[in-house]
Formats: sequence, structure tokens, C-alpha cells
Amino acid sequence: MTFRALQVGVFVAVAATTACSNPSSQRQTARPKLAVVIVVDQLRADYLERFRGRHEGGLRWLLDNGAYFQEAAYRHAATVTATGHATVSTGRHPSSHGIVGNSWRESDRGPVYCVRDDRYVAVGGPGEGASPLALRTETLGDRLKKASAGSKVYAFSTKDRSAVLLAGLKADGAFWFEPDCGCLITSSYYRARLPDWLAEFNSGPPAAAYAGETWSKLLDDDALYERMARADRFPTESDGADTVFPHALPSVEFEGALAATPFSDRITLDAATAALRSGELGSDDDPDLLALGLSATDSIGHRYGPFSQEAMDNHLRLDRALGEFIQAVEATVGLENTVFALTADHGAVPLVEHLVAQGVAAERFDSEAFWARAELAIEECGAGPASETVAQSNGRQLYWNETALWERGIDRDTAGTCVADWLRGQDAVDTVMTAEQLASGGTTGIASLFENGYYEGRSPHVVLHLREYVHVGGPRGTGHGTAHEYDRDVPVLLAGAGIRPGTYPEPAGPEDIAPTLGVILGLEQPIEPDTRILREALQ
Repeated sequence: MTFRALQVGVFVAVAATTACSNPSSQRQTARPKLAVVIVVDQLRADYLERFRGRHEGGLRWLLDNGAYFQEAAYRHAATVTATGHATVSTGRHPSSHGIVGNSWRESDRGPVYCVRDDRYVAVGGPGEGASPLALRTETLGDRLKKASAGSKVYAFSTKDRSAVLLAGLKADGAFWFEPDCGCLITSSYYRARLPDWLAEFNSGPPAAAYAGETWSKLLDDDALYERMARADRFPTESDGADTVFPHALPSVEFEGALAATPFSDRITLDAATAALRSGELGSDDDPDLLALGLSATDSIGHRYGPFSQEAMDNHLRLDRALGEFIQAVEATVGLENTVFALTADHGAVPLVEHLVAQGVAAERFDSEAFWARAELAIEECGAGPASETVAQSNGRQLYWNETALWERGIDRDTAGTCVADWLRGQDAVDTVMTAEQLASGGTTGIASLFENGYYEGRSPHVVLHLREYVHVGGPRGTGHGTAHEYDRDVPVLLAGAGIRPGTYPEPAGPEDIAPTLGVILGLEQPIEPDTRILREALQ
């Protein structure tokens, strides 16, 4: 059955599913030849419903033919790119896989970026070496490689951390966009040279096609955009100047600007399509894994906010681009031989000014001024001058200089408890937890989300959770990173081989994707006590 025919035939499939009273009696389908995991960076859960009537490509196909978990959310608090991608690929919490943020601080190393590794070098172009060695658990791809030596695992993204953490420790390649060459590169951790099909893809280079390109609205209907989004001109979007359509890329030195346009996802999907057409994926009985980190939604969301016309237009373009990609899968591997999973690494809070206009009590949080006040409390708590005993503090966390504390004879737990008590009294703060509290376990409520994200030696020593709609950032744009629902709620969609279509009301999370795909691929898959295999969606 074709991509288009499957769209038309969805109602028959759903009706057949509804008529089955005993799912366990269903005939188990053969193991698929290809698993495709798609992580759309900053895809809020509400996007799929807000724009559902306008989908006509890949998102339409996935929604119509897939298992859609509407009540899906992360079970950890650190809602950032690296943590989300590592959680999707491993099916484990940050407390297990160790990726507690995009970066963190270690007492013996100082600041650490999650995938930076100077023991390796960039391959295929300029850039820096990277590796997945910060991961403390296996990914789905790692388990696939262990079970099937002939299986291949590839990951693609605009961001290095997205590609590397989706790929895992044993992958055949993680590839990401490097603005300095306008091409995709990898690291010598994975291989000494690019595969021929990617070297050919890079020969353009792929970014060159977008030099001087203009990002205009996909649909010629200004009224529709204003109805489904908001007025195009909004003062705290972008840099305060480039806030309305069309958005023109410069003719030279434009590569860095590509990230905040839908064109960056096009490059990622085109590279993945080149991998499919090379015949390396899904061409034999050893199942392969293709993971995609689509980053444009995040870059655009940060600049313009999730209710902007830019976010809407990008989403519609993403839908069309995913449709073309699924058609490429159909042509090369066959949809009957492929299982898909789609989710996001986190959501986002709307622009503060947009919320205020809606009557919501929202504010921009001045982190620098806040911690300047906190320094007095730190000294009053007997922790000495903050300039000496605090190694790092920002909007939502504090790391002690443990050596300085030890030299002064200061107990970290005592100092942290005292400072946490002061922090709890501040207007913008919802709750505060210390490393000692999280390490002891047994937390409940929102604290359990922070416990699921706690990894000794990497996590902050004091963690703040600010109240709802308090945004840590500059005077424009927006972000994410909290334990609030708008950051944790994301879609979970499964479709294709072995999947029972339907809409499922049961709670789920991106952590459940890897163990569920593991069942379909015949792999043994460890799970956390509060995660599960989405068995109701399995044929």
C-alpha cells in the first residue's frame, strides 16, 4: 500500500482495530527492516492539535495511520536538547544515562559540554571532535548493534549533540551540520572518512542552494496566519527588527543563519534520504536504525515564540518535508518494512509578552540580579564569599566550589540547606532542592522529576524550580528547561510495521519509545520503574 493510499485507508484500519477484542490474539508481524526515530526539537504537544486541519504531509500520515499518545510528557525536569535526545535514545532517565543538561560542571574538570571530546577530530570538514562517551547507558542503536552485527545505525541533525546522543556508542555514524563548510560532518570517534554517498551529498555543498534564499509564507493567506497564530509583527521577537515575513538570508556568510529557518531541516532530511538511496539502510534482513534530530522548530521557537507566524509556517513546512521523506522510505525500503516513532526533546514557554497580553501573570527573570542578592545569603549561611565558594550559578542552579568549601571546613549539605531556605522565600521561586535531598531518593510530586534527573558528580548542588511562566533569558525570545507542563508535554507517535493505529488516552512518555521499539525489533530492553512498554499500540 502506498503513502497516499495509506492516508485514504486510515478509517478502515482504525475501524478494524476497534473491532478487535483480543489484541493478544493478533498475528505478530515480521521484524521490520528499518526503524526511524524522529525527534523534532521543541515540538510542543499542542502543535499537532492546533494545526491538525492544515497537515497534508508526513504529520498527517503519522497521525492518521499511527498510534497517537495524547497524554505524553517527560518524567524528568531538565527539559533541554541533550537530555531529551539521550532519554529518547536510551529509554532511561538522566539519573541513569547521565546527560543532565547540554552542559554541566564536574569538580575535577570544570565546565563540560555534553559531546565535546578533544581526543577526536572532525571528519568531512572543519569543526571539533565529539563523542557519546558521556552516556552512561546503551542506546537502542547500541543494543541493536550488539544483537545484530549486520545492522547499521545512523543519526543526522543540525546539532552535534542531537546526532551524537541519538546515535549512541556503537553507531556507524552520527552526522551534523557545520556552518563553516555548509556541509555535514562527523567525528573520528565514528569513522575516519565520510561514506561515499555523504561525500557526494556534501559536494554542493548542501547549504549553497540557500544562499540569498527568502523564507516566505508557505500559504498565501494572511488572514489564516493571523487566525491560527498572532499578528506577524511582535516587539520581542527575534532581534527586535527582523520580525515580519519575508525573512531573507544573505548571499554570503549565510550558513549560520540557516538554523533559524525551515531550510535546516530540509538539509537534514535530504542527507537522510541520500543514506536511504545508497542502499545501506533497510536492504537486508538485519534491521537498521535511522535517527533524525530536526532542529529548526527549536531555533525558530527561541527567536519568535511558539505562537508566532514563523513557528506556524515552519510547522506546515515540516509536515510537507516529512511527507517527502516518508515517500522516500516507501520507495527504498517499503512502509510495510518500516516502523516510525516521532516525539520531541522538550516544549517551550510562549513569549512572556504574548502571555501578559492574554492576561497571564508572566515575567522575564533577571538571573544576574537574583544571584547578586543571593550572594549575601550565601555569606550569611556561613558558606564564605560567593566569589570563592560558588563555582557556577545561573537562573536555575548552583554548583559549589567543593575544594573551597573543604578548605574552609564548611559542610556542603549544611550550606546548601541554609541557602535553599533563603531561596524558597523569593517571589519567583516555586521550590528548591539540594543534591543531598535528591540523592537520598523517595521524593514525590514535582521533586520526583528532579530526582529522575539527578546524577551524582554532574548535577547541580542546589536546584531552583521557578514558578510557572517565569522565563530565564534575555529581553527577547523565549526558551524552556523547567519541569512545568509546557516544557515537558510533547507528542509521542508510533506508526508502521507492528503498530496498531489509534488514539490512546493512557499516560506515556518519550522514555517509552526505545523499549517499545525494542520489543518490535526483538531486543531485550531495560526500563525504569516508572516507564513502560506501550503494549496497547503493538499488533
